[in-house]
Amino acid sequence: PMKIVKTTRPKPMVGLYENYYVQTVYYQCGQALCDGGDEPYTTPKNTMHPPKSHYDYEVHAKVCQIRWKSKSTYEEIVEAMEKQFGILINHSMIEKILKIYEIACSERYKPEYVEKIKKNGGVLLTIDGMQPLKGNPGLYTIYDYFTGLTIDSKRLKSESIIKIKERLIVAKKRINEGLGVKVIGIISDAHPAQRKAIEEVFPEVPHCLCHFHFYKLVFKAPKELDSNLMTQTRKFLRKLYYLNKTKIYANQGKTWEPTFSFTKEILETLRALSNWKIRPKNPFFVGLELFSRLNDVFLLLNACIEDMNKNIGKIEDERVIRGLHSRIKEFIEAKKDVAKELEIIREYLANIKSVLDDTSTSAEGALEKLKNYCNELGMLQLRGECGASEKRFIEDLLKFVESKGEQLFNHKRIGGAPKTNNSHELAFKQIKHFLRRVIGFRTAKHFLLIHGERIVFVDQSESFKGIIEILKSIDHNEARKLIKAERVSRDSIRFIIHDPTKWASKLDELKQKWIELLEWINVRN
Repeated sequence: PMKIVKTTRPKPMVGLYENYYVQTVYYQCGQALCDGGDEPYTTPKNTMHPPKSHYDYEVHAKVCQIRWKSKSTYEEIVEAMEKQFGILINHSMIEKILKIYEIACSERYKPEYVEKIKKNGGVLLTIDGMQPLKGNPGLYTIYDYFTGLTIDSKRLKSESIIKIKERLIVAKKRINEGLGVKVIGIISDAHPAQRKAIEEVFPEVPHCLCHFHFYKLVFKAPKELDSNLMTQTRKFLRKLYYLNKTKIYANQGKTWEPTFSFTKEILETLRALSNWKIRPKNPFFVGLELFSRLNDVFLLLNACIEDMNKNIGKIEDERVIRGLHSRIKEFIEAKKDVAKELEIIREYLANIKSVLDDTSTSAEGALEKLKNYCNELGMLQLRGECGASEKRFIEDLLKFVESKGEQLFNHKRIGGAPKTNNSHELAFKQIKHFLRRVIGFRTAKHFLLIHGERIVFVDQSESFKGIIEILKSIDHNEARKLIKAERVSRDSIRFIIHDPTKWASKLDELKQKWIELLEWINVRN
């Protein structure tokens, strides 16, 4: 039998729907002469509220749910908690709650995730890095493709083989110990350091290379040529006299515009083409597409010139039409070889894509087809029938297929594996959009750089009940210590440089250290 030996004073607690008092009760064995009487007091597990908090788990969970599911700012959370539940809470407390929740998400795997992964036969790792701010360490994360579960996340000072290998070893340990399953495959881009680290840590696991990154690598030379064509075409269009004539006349206090609506629409079309931009869904051959549109306008103007040459009568805008036709003809003639070379490369890529996208062929058969096609392109290169960019494209393609060709088709050896790690890229974008919504566009990158290691573990669609379970699973005292350790001292150099008094003191300190160093050198010598 246990007896109550001590109770704490009733402590007020803020609940989600009502406030109440809580007490901690301490027990000890009540049997005389029992050894248990010498042991420390025992107390029931606290399932109501986190230690050292005036808000219970339900309040904590609701704050986290409003933040992540509703994508709310601190101000909106304060407003929602007061309006919906009559609870007053400040920004500082909200920040602590959210940080503890992020730590909790990064420290455990929910049973349902483990169950799903076991049904899939293991984890299919997607590995990628993201640089929130240029010039700062990149955020390197490892996910399970099938469930979206984050396995590991860390800011790496450099994406070297050693650093990537360290993270892969940590991920491997978490998979073995925390999930108790095997790695059935890995998908990543073709980054050399990444590839070598994966081969060392997971030598027997099929490594799938992302097809999007494959296209990106082999298309480097043609992309430069295409980009140059787009730049030159836009530059040419913006300098066309008749596109600027209205502005020129306006500066002189005069007005000018074409007589016919047809001519006005031609000028408007050319002006729109001069502002041609890259579209996310069409990243390749953008310049060639622009050139093709300009050629279509030229063919239309060419037909107009043929009609005017038949003496159909006076046309007020004839000079405009002939002027546009003449200038566009000169430009197209000057760039037709570039366009022809890009057309040929586009045909090559279409043939390569048909091999990579063929779902009916085995991995071995698809690799054989790709190698045969590469041999055909190699023969063209040897005969000297290629342009400079075309030649570089073939060289890059042959080099890639020879060293890493097999890894392009490893996804066929794993049931349900993707051809790209776009899901990984999408996860990064979702986090960025979330942060831009809740803390603003400018500060989102900085926040991601500092907190990215943990927030990638948070499931934005987590249920209220699930959040409570996660919050109850963590050691809150240890989480607070971690948060406290992350706070930057106001005496750090980043704060000192902005304070004139502290900065002057810092300079004096450095000067003194230099004097002491000189004295030490003199004594030593």
